[in-house]
This record gives sequence, structure tokens and C-alpha cells, in this order.
Amino acid sequence: MEAGDRIRHPAKPDWGIGQVLDMGSAKAAVFFVEAGHKTISLQHVSLTVLDPRPSHPLLDGIDLKAAGRGADYRSVSESIKGFLERYPGGLYGDRYLEWERNYKVEAHELAAVVLGRATLEPLLSAGAFAEICRRAMQVVNKTNLIFPQEKMSLKDGLKSAGGEQAFAEALFATLHGEDTQPSRFNHFARALHDLGAAKWTVATYFPFLLYPGEHQFIKPTNVKNAAAICAFDIAYTSSPAWPAYERMLRFSDYLKSELERAGLKPRDNIDVQSFMYCIARPSGT
Repeated sequence: MEAGDRIRHPAKPDWGIGQVLDMGSAKAAVFFVEAGHKTISLQHVSLTVLDPRPSHPLLDGIDLKAAGRGADYRSVSESIKGFLERYPGGLYGDRYLEWERNYKVEAHELAAVVLGRATLEPLLSAGAFAEICRRAMQVVNKTNLIFPQEKMSLKDGLKSAGGEQAFAEALFATLHGEDTQPSRFNHFARALHDLGAAKWTVATYFPFLLYPGEHQFIKPTNVKNAAAICAFDIAYTSSPAWPAYERMLRFSDYLKSELERAGLKPRDNIDVQSFMYCIARPSGT
């Protein structure tokens, strides 16, 4: 047995598949999908090495070097337990609804009215680019999800020559266009880059609010921390691009499936984003 091997604990089948993070002469550090990080005494337990080596969306992303430096890997089950300590009523409790969900749902409802296809298409045809931008900023200001300095960068970009038209056309294309999803996402990211506002928050905010069942809001620090805790490789890039966003959507889908399996009944990616934010934040905050 060596670091990187996939194993099972013969007496703990409920811990699920594990990956050996580090080996000593008498102990092994192992990350189990269902139980998190464990130190196993090899004098008392003979771990079962799995051959052929099974794949798993969490274990496939583990960085053994980071594990050796004491990476804070936790199972999703552990993260759910911490989430329920913070929100005893779960995703349907009053505290969760007040602190995390209701204001995002209100922003979604606003976006559906002011940025829906039936509203934007005639405005775009009439060349009412400034009005489309005003509506977009109205939705941005409905929440605190985008940092103030990132809002300012977007506002400054809209003031540039041709900025309002470029943004309005790219926004309509990404929300209602008929190209493939990767093409639409990358088109919007390029437009934001030209405006000096190419941030993950801005690139994902509008699709997330209009289509919370399909898209995810990406606040880099939160998503990176949550993925690192879960040992999920999101292939992060500093600039918005489809390959990284697709990986983040896979991570979001994985968390949603785990929340469903735990009986928390997530409604959409608003719930998943809120859960992700909660498990990524430092303890005690």
C-alpha cells in the first residue's frame, strides 16, 4: 500500500472508498468519502487496497502534496453536519430562508421580469442599450453578491465608447442566444474583458439569477475553498472561461446530489450556492 491507493476499511463500510494520503511505518493518513480525514493504525487494521482502482469525483481531485501539508479535507457528510448546526431547520428553516435564500429569490424574480427575453428582445431591436444596462445594474444592486469594486468596474466599462451596446448585445446572447452554452459563456466573458470587468462574479451572476436550475454563481474564494475542502478539482482559472466553469458546474451538481442523498431537498442552485458559501467560510464567522 502506498500514497494514492484507493482503499476500504474492512470494519467501516459506511466510510466508503478512501484514498491514502500519506504512509508511515505504523500509520496511514486516509481521506474517506463518507467520513473525511482519518489516521489509521496499521498495527490494528489491515486496509483493503482496491484493484482495479475505482474512480470517484472527489478522490480524483485530491492533491497529495497539499494533503502532506495538512490540507483540511472534509467529507460532504461532515460539511452537511456543520451546515445543520448553523441552520437547524436545514434548507427550509426560517433562519436559512431569512439569511441565505429569500433575497436571492427576490433577485431571481426581478431578473425574470426585467431581463427576460420578451423584455430584452424589443429593447435590443430598438437600440435601447442604455435601458438594458440600467436594468442589468438594477439586478446587480438587488444583492450583495458582487463586490462593490467589481460593480464599479462594470459601471466604468459601460461608460466607455460603445460599452453599453457591447454589453447589452453580449448579455442578451448569453441569456437568450441560440449558440452552444460554451460559445455563449465565452462570448460574454470576452465582452466583459473588453469592458475591464472580466470577473467570475459578473460573468456568472446574470445566468445564475435568471436560470438558477442550470447555472451557478461563482465567487472565486468561496468556490475554491469549498472545492479544496471537498477535494474536488475544479481546474480553476483566474479569468472566466468555459472549461473551468463547466468543472465548477460539475462540482455544484455533485454537492446537489449529496444534499439530495442526505434528505435536504435542494430546490435549485441557489440552495447549492448558499451551502457552498457556508462550508467555505472560516469557522466562527
